[in-house]
Amino acid sequence: MIDEITKIKDVLPKKQQRLCHYLVMNYEQVGVMTVAELAQAAEVGTTTVMRLVQTLGCSSFGAFKKELLNAALMRTTTSYRGLKQSFNDPTGQTGSDSFSMVMSDGICMLENLGTPSNRQQFERVIQMLLGARRICPLGLRSSRPMALYFEYAVNCFYPHVMQLSHDLDYVYDRASLYLEPKDVLLVISIWPCTKKTIRVAQMCHDRGVPIALITNTSLNPITKFADAVIDTNSVNHISGDTVILAVIEALVSELGRRTAPESTKNIERIEHILADQDVVLKEY
Repeated sequence: MIDEITKIKDVLPKKQQRLCHYLVMNYEQVGVMTVAELAQAAEVGTTTVMRLVQTLGCSSFGAFKKELLNAALMRTTTSYRGLKQSFNDPTGQTGSDSFSMVMSDGICMLENLGTPSNRQQFERVIQMLLGARRICPLGLRSSRPMALYFEYAVNCFYPHVMQLSHDLDYVYDRASLYLEPKDVLLVISIWPCTKKTIRVAQMCHDRGVPIALITNTSLNPITKFADAVIDTNSVNHISGDTVILAVIEALVSELGRRTAPESTKNIERIEHILADQDVVLKEY
């Protein structure tokens, strides 16, 4: 959208040129403006705004704003934006309560997680995992700890997991050689996602391997390859990883519940082995 505005602005009427210049310089703020607010900020009329919206091929001002929000997300979000935000003092006062701030943000994100769509997609993911010969988690860079945690949590009762997040130089080899349509690729992809994750997902999709995606934004390009998508909508939040972990915990819990009593027996077997081998501290 920003590239298109830049391309056409010089051949438009002067008022639309002025509006285009404002949009290019301030597109991050436009997503929360009304037509009147944008017109006032750019010093043009509301008619000029709507004419440009039509020129750009958008069906409505709302669709236009969504395009700009997408552009802002694409151009400004990095793997570390949420972490950088947590370093800022939102009150402008030294010594603000970071603990309370992070907890508040996390609670807000968790409350917004249980949408009807996510509930439906959660059930879809569970059905896919239960019907799979093997669950193959994939997460790279900042998403890798989440993929490893899923494997750790599930393996104690459901040993049908093949982790793809190790040995990243060989991820194409393993995915192309071992994954079949009766397996499930479980992609955990925190925006901005890595190019390698996208390529592996596309390769598996082309080979007929079902894909379940856990992500923090519906803008993730892997959504077009996925058979089920849980979107936490937590991109750029300082507690974004918290809700991803909540989804993983819920998946683990539900897998255990639906595979009981076998899952319970497997865990109890491990508990007995740990006790017999005196692995964990029982008394102090």
